[in-house]
Amino acid sequence: MNAALQPPAETPWAEVFRRELALVRSRHDLYPPAAALPSVSLEKASHTVRAVAANCLPLGVAIVMHLYPLCALQCAPLATLSLAGFKRGLLMRAIRSRSLLVANGGSERSQGAHAPLTVISQGDSLRVRGTFDYVSLASVADLVLFSAPLADGTAQVFCAAHLSQPSVQIGESRFSGRMQLADTRSLTFVDHELPRGRHLRIHDERRERCLFDYQRSWFHLLLADAYLARIERLQQDWALPYAAEHRLQLDEVACLRRFAAQLLDQCGSGGRGTELLHVTGIIKLRVSSMAQATGDLLRARRALEDADELRYMRLQPTADSQLIASLPFGATSANNCSASMGSKR
Repeated sequence: MNAALQPPAETPWAEVFRRELALVRSRHDLYPPAAALPSVSLEKASHTVRAVAANCLPLGVAIVMHLYPLCALQCAPLATLSLAGFKRGLLMRAIRSRSLLVANGGSERSQGAHAPLTVISQGDSLRVRGTFDYVSLASVADLVLFSAPLADGTAQVFCAAHLSQPSVQIGESRFSGRMQLADTRSLTFVDHELPRGRHLRIHDERRERCLFDYQRSWFHLLLADAYLARIERLQQDWALPYAAEHRLQLDEVACLRRFAAQLLDQCGSGGRGTELLHVTGIIKLRVSSMAQATGDLLRARRALEDADELRYMRLQPTADSQLIASLPFGATSANNCSASMGSKR
């Protein structure tokens, strides 16, 4: 962490967070380019995430939490003339034109899923009750995006809830020390009303699963970018040795990432969302392994705060233990990845 980002003891972390976030917003475009290919949006978002995370990983992760749902929302394979495509367009235009900050309601974590929300249909509106335990950017976001089942079991709903209402309660920071710069807090809806136009019903369970997998793939990719940028900066700052295994992992991640970018562009025409999630899950595992190894080296140098930041990646969704249990590992090498890329051009 740069000295400029280390707050004096008497300075509240929330004040430091808001100051640094304002600097990020003044220096970077925090919105995916309209009508761009998913791979182009990925590279633009990655550039922003890497620039922020290299200096301050918690703030970089917070920016990931804003960018990945926006990128997934814009690039998700929805027909433009469908109701879902129409509502998506309206929401993205509102977010861009008003420079809104977006948070994302969590799903599963290493400890399991959050307690279910209660979502009740009342005519054209919805009533939402319940809590998300971990929401980054919670105290500054304008909107939170989330999905949940209706209480009557008839559909899944995708929601965009404004956070400036008294029916939304924001808790204290879930973390201490530097990790407070991710502004991760609990978020509770107390009989919160979602008017027409701020939610979309999804009756197709398979479609809902595909959209969830697509969003999770974006998260894996941008989270990996954040940690890679911070690892590279820490290696420079502490003159850490580059082990041969680390170099091989970097090469494999680069290859897998190129493949993932291809799959992002192909999801609209030919599906392949499950394959995309497998590839991005492997990327997440590889980078998490590098983060843990770098943390061990830093602890040996007594750089405990720097090391502590890196340990969180293995717990962030999808947690490493869950990925290891679920992902197929038949084609994870860089050579097999290169062969797959060549065969699909």
